[in-house]
Amino acid sequence: KSHLAIVQKVNNEGEGDPFYEVLGLVTLEDVIEEIIKSEILDESEDYRDTIVKKKPASLNAPLRQKEEFSLFKVSDDDYKVKISPQLLLATQRFLSREVDVFSPLRVSEKVLLHLLKHPSVNQEVRFDESDRLAAHHYLYQRSRPVDYFILILQGRVEVEIGKEGLKFENGAFTYYGVSALTAPSSVHQSPVSSLQSIRYDPPPEPADSTRLSAYCPDYTVRALSDLQFIKVTRLQYLNALLATRAQALPQSPENTELLAIPGSQTRLLGDKAATAPGEPRSRSVAPW
Repeated sequence: KSHLAIVQKVNNEGEGDPFYEVLGLVTLEDVIEEIIKSEILDESEDYRDTIVKKKPASLNAPLRQKEEFSLFKVSDDDYKVKISPQLLLATQRFLSREVDVFSPLRVSEKVLLHLLKHPSVNQEVRFDESDRLAAHHYLYQRSRPVDYFILILQGRVEVEIGKEGLKFENGAFTYYGVSALTAPSSVHQSPVSSLQSIRYDPPPEPADSTRLSAYCPDYTVRALSDLQFIKVTRLQYLNALLATRAQALPQSPENTELLAIPGSQTRLLGDKAATAPGEPRSRSVAPW
């Protein structure tokens, strides 16, 4: 498969038979830019302003403080589903601008980018032509509780809604399960909450968090082809909210210990970061 397409138009000017005239090339990046209505600029891109003829300032922001993303840290060997840098950046831009629960007011762009890089968030479905109704083809099933959000990156899905069972197909950059992330919880969702509310509000136990975040969709989503998608659980989302809070707080000795939700860290990091016996189940997050 190729991610390039040739753009042509029919030239029927003058005498003679009409012929195709090549206008240029379209890349997958061009298509994504149109979807998210934004230009993608990589850190590695070297371009010059065509008007003033000077090289623009570097896209790399200066390092002010040592940044802590330990909640999302994994080794390169743990990555199973590969996602291109362009698609990763496009996904971050899309979620920040089009999905309210991931807006910069709730989840900072840096935290969101690290979350999207986590291997448990990047998933895929291999479509089985011999069994189109296989259980692993179903991302959501009507009236079955879930606690995760999904954004389709590549592939096609069938959505069935309503009592009449109306069906339609959707493709890339369609998303489902926003309500699974915004279900009522005793953890405040505002990233600008006071330090007192962060430090003294008791976080829910993992079982309670799962119960509170359970969401029963009134639709069914089934894969129609190979899929690549983003899957963010309720606990991962709450960790991202806490990380954004820590980033927003001024640096002071009083703000050096912010507790993560018990149990959520081990689910996010996998077995390597599981809490050792006899150690506290919470982990401090250093502020930026």
